[in-house]
Amino acid sequence: MRIAIDRAATSRYAITVTEKPVAAKEDKPHEAGNFERLMGLAVVLLIAALGYCVWQVAQAQNLADLTVATEAPGQVTPRDLKTVFQKSIDGSYPLKISEEEINAYLAKTLSMKQGGACQGFASLEKVLVRLEEGRAEVMMVRKFFGRPMTVSMWVKVEQVENDRGEIDSQVHMQGGPMRWAPFINQGGRFGRLSVPQGFLHLVRASYENLAACYREELHLGFEEMSRIRMEEGALILDPRFTQGSDTFGF
Repeated sequence: MRIAIDRAATSRYAITVTEKPVAAKEDKPHEAGNFERLMGLAVVLLIAALGYCVWQVAQAQNLADLTVATEAPGQVTPRDLKTVFQKSIDGSYPLKISEEEINAYLAKTLSMKQGGACQGFASLEKVLVRLEEGRAEVMMVRKFFGRPMTVSMWVKVEQVENDRGEIDSQVHMQGGPMRWAPFINQGGRFGRLSVPQGFLHLVRASYENLAACYREELHLGFEEMSRIRMEEGALILDPRFTQGSDTFGF
């Protein structure tokens, strides 16, 4: 109920009338919705995944199964692979070269340094080859600020023989489908991290320089040989054009 106030009475008896203050409305704090929570979780997971990938790249590959031929080369006397390949071609007989012998040959003959922007604090220590069934992994080991770092590339050889006995050979720079994405080919490994084939463009120049150092060996071993097969721990080469080889199962 409204109360009428006599203005004259208020001035005569010194009555003071005050109005009751109205409390200001407080805005309620904004609560994140389900979509915003999902986006925040996705960002956190993405940052964690990137951090894990960087950590994996910084960790050198475990090369314990390949160190015998390089750290103790006296245990394996490497043959001159150029001479071995040429004799096989001239004599028309197959070859079986062990992974250990290939690595011992690389340890004995490799002389290469990384140039460009990283010159002075990054150097190529050694090159190693790991042979598996149907593929090979070519690894480069570098020292970066005193710490070992590894980069690798997978190599596969695909051969098709027609009715006339002619063999078409193709070398693919990939190691088959990736585990977490079967529709993407695995290109190699940066540190311990498996990377898709497209990432090999980052190290292509280094592998081209390496191939240039062993141009003659690659020509004799992969272009002059009719049949090439990679198996666990060994490379099998056969220069013969005739179909079949009782020795190595071609």
